Amino acid sequence: MLGRKLAGLLVAVAVVALSALAATTASAAVFSLTSVACSGGTNVAVCYEGTDPAGKVGSWELSGKQSITTEGGPSRLVIPTLETLTIACTSNQSGETPVITQNSPLGNGKTTISGGDLVFKGCALTAPASAAEKCVIPKEKETVPIVGTLESGTEVKIVPASGTTFIELPFTSKSTLTCPAAFIGNLKIRGSQVVTIVSPAAPEKTKRGDAVAKSGLFYGESNAAELTGEITLTFTGLEDNVYVSTIS
Repeated sequence: MLGRKLAGLLVAVAVVALSALAATTASAAVFSLTSVACSGGTNVAVCYEGTDPAGKVGSWELSGKQSITTEGGPSRLVIPTLETLTIACTSNQSGETPVITQNSPLGNGKTTISGGDLVFKGCALTAPASAAEKCVIPKEKETVPIVGTLESGTEVKIVPASGTTFIELPFTSKSTLTCPAAFIGNLKIRGSQVVTIVSPAAPEKTKRGDAVAKSGLFYGESNAAELTGEITLTFTGLEDNVYVSTIS
C-alpha cells in the first residue's frame, strides 16, 4: 500500500457520486508515483502529498492508469414535458470497471475516465399515474459505455463513449393492461450529464458527487431529462485520503 495523500483529479471519475467497495486485485490498475512536483502545467490533476520514490517530502504527480469503483444511493429521472414522467431507482453502481487515465498529469490533454458504465437498480415508474398503473420498465438498467472528463476542480462531465444515446429504457404493458401510446416503446435519453464534486478540497477516504438535475440530458429533440442522485467514487487498491486539486 502506498502511504500518501492524493491531491487531485479524483473527482474526474465521479460520474455522479460513489463509495468504496473494492479491495486490491491482481488485475487492478494503480497509479505510479513520480518524483515530479505537482505544480505548473495546464490541467487539474491527481497528485499526492508525502514521500516520493527518492525519499523527498512534498506534493508529487501521479501517472498512468487507476481502477475505480462507484456506488450510489437513490436516484431519479424526470422528464417535465412528458407529463412529468418520473422514474425512481433505489441504487446505482459501476458495471464494468472504470479506469482513470492520466499519462501526462499537468501537461496537455485532460485526465479521462473510460471503460465503464453505470447500472441503476430497483427502478420503477412512479409518475404520471396513467403510465405507472399500466406500464412497466426493467428493474435494472445500465447506461451505454460512458466517458468522464474532469472539466474543473468541481465538475466531471459524463458523455456516451460513442453516439449520443446515454441510456435506453423499454416501456411495456403491465399484465392485461395497455400502456398508453405516449409511453410504450423505447425511451431514449441522450446527451451528457454533469456531476459536481461535494467538498472537493476536503481530504476524504472516498469522494462523493451529485448529479446536476438540469444538465445536458434530453428526450426527443429538446425535452430536458433531469437526472439526480449521488455517486461515491473509490480508487481500487488505494486507501489514502483524496481531494481535488486545482493546481494548474
